[in-house]
Amino acid sequence: MAAPETFWMVYGLGQRQPTVRHKTFASAQGEAERLARVAPGTSFYVLEAVSVSRRVDVETIRLEPGQRAITDDEIPF
Repeated sequence: MAAPETFWMVYGLGQRQPTVRHKTFASAQGEAERLARVAPGTSFYVLEAVSVSRRVDVETIRLEPGQRAITDDEIPF
């Protein structure tokens, strides 16, 4: 899985859940302003993804070269 990156979404208070991910804050801010113009009286919030949680059953971490070499006689099978 690629490294998670932050993104922004626009939520209109009392509206459906947001679905579009914006790659920049400026893009999300512009969309919030556009939506506010066409829906007077509705507040539009710019939401930023600040963390990600996921279940990882198996994780392999590649070590830097030279940390410790495993020789054939250390393999238990």
